[in-house]
Amino acid sequence: MEKYKKKKNAISVSLTDFIDFVNKSGNSKMTKVKQVKYRNTYHPASDFYKAFREEIIEIHKNNNDKKLLDNLLHKLTDLKKKVNYPISIDGYKKFWGKKKIEWFDPPFYHWLTGDLDIKINPELGLSFDNKFYVIKLFLKADKISKDKLSQILSLMESQLRKETGDEVIFAVLDVKNSKLYENTKGDYTYLPLLEGEAKSFESIWKAI
Repeated sequence: MEKYKKKKNAISVSLTDFIDFVNKSGNSKMTKVKQVKYRNTYHPASDFYKAFREEIIEIHKNNNDKKLLDNLLHKLTDLKKKVNYPISIDGYKKFWGKKKIEWFDPPFYHWLTGDLDIKINPELGLSFDNKFYVIKLFLKADKISKDKLSQILSLMESQLRKETGDEVIFAVLDVKNSKLYENTKGDYTYLPLLEGEAKSFESIWKAI
């Protein structure tokens, strides 16, 4: 992976925020940019599913026993997490099923377009059924839309393929619904749209 150098005055945006922006229309696009621009600096305590993601990664790296996911509930002190995490845990365990999973470090990359810097950061690198999967976790309650799914996969394919071998399959896991969506290799269908939306995001950001 080539060494990343942050561009001076770059506008750093998460993949999740950018995809949310892309799927809004009219004035709601400007509202989303304002929300991102004037949001308080990131703090782990405000990342609702941080503990969940970290626990999955830790288990795959060290134990590979899905039963250990239940231990996460005993570590939680936040009531909202105690209520919501079990759905995600059950969904991930269902996805895991009887698969014999091995871990590898997933690639990440900064998509630099104009003054916009979007980190493409799938959480999981998993090998099972004689295939290698690089997986982005989707943890929201609603089932992921076809458009959002295709947009995320297009970016992963276009930006991360150079960091992996041809055998890797990029995918999004809808955790709560235990559904793994795989990308068709070489499918960048949504990339022109995303490039246009990136210019729009940058233009609104600089104007407000």
